[in-house]
Amino acid sequence: MAAATRPRPKESQKPPEPPSPPRRLGFLRRGRRRPRLARILAGAVAALVIVPVGAAWLLGPNPSNEAARLRAYLRGVHVHPVSLTGVAPVLREAVVATEDERFWRNHGIDLVGVARAAAWDLSHLSLAQGGSTITEQLVKQLYLSGNDHSPWRKLEDAVAALRLGLHAPKDGVLQDYLNVVYFGDGAYGVRAASRRYFGVRPADLSLPQASMLAGLIQDPFLYDPYTDADAARLRQADVLKSMVRDGYITIPEGERALQTPLPLADGKIVPPLMGVSIAPGRELSVSLALAGLALLCAALLARAVLRRLPIPRVARLSWLAVAAVGVVVLARSLQFA
Repeated sequence: MAAATRPRPKESQKPPEPPSPPRRLGFLRRGRRRPRLARILAGAVAALVIVPVGAAWLLGPNPSNEAARLRAYLRGVHVHPVSLTGVAPVLREAVVATEDERFWRNHGIDLVGVARAAAWDLSHLSLAQGGSTITEQLVKQLYLSGNDHSPWRKLEDAVAALRLGLHAPKDGVLQDYLNVVYFGDGAYGVRAASRRYFGVRPADLSLPQASMLAGLIQDPFLYDPYTDADAARLRQADVLKSMVRDGYITIPEGERALQTPLPLADGKIVPPLMGVSIAPGRELSVSLALAGLALLCAALLARAVLRRLPIPRVARLSWLAVAAVGVVVLARSLQFA
């Protein structure tokens, strides 16, 4: 009997390949679209920040000759400068508390102050808050002829203030500022202002006198005690509130300064102001809270951009510093809630 023929094994058949999806254009492929958009976004943000700052650094004023510019400015306004030791400590404290509360800790620019001013402006739909530091105000007077109203001028001011703040001693900056700042009615500097309004030397100013002088800096015409004693007193209350906030004076000391009749150099008496609280309250709490939230939003935006950039990991984590400042500001806002 013939041997049964074995059936030939069937050739293994490959499963049919699924139909290939229609080809898409390269710039529409999902895998390539996100990195490309991220690089474009990161490049745009970098260009909007780095290019203007670099241009202001190269083309803007160089504060290395600040001493010479100061001497020329003082000659132009006929000011005899006074040393910082010749200014009453209470006036130094009043000016710092009112104009730049983080003066002793910043390097010419104050990101917290800028965020707080921006948050206030956005919430009030105005441009009333400037956020300028004492160093920026000094640079504006010496290098920008007192004019920083355009965005480019503001950027020049901030960059030059940063350059000055990185190498100039704080005592020197404050001393120069007190000698150039305008107090109204032709009075440049604390020597002229002390004599113009109270007939005393800067070293002999009392708390009521110093707090009224510090209030004049914001608007010497509006808060002139010779022409509008009520407005001058209300502005003085704001100064005293800032001094209480920063721990320079107590609430009872500030209240006594407001409730004491204040003689002026021409014999006129500024009447006392009663019933006004100088305790930091809800307005400051809301302002700080808005500033803290603005900083946290900026930190999240920076994180989204930095993680896409080909930079070291440590640099990509720099957003944490901004976030930490935002948290600190938010925590401080709770102290005044």
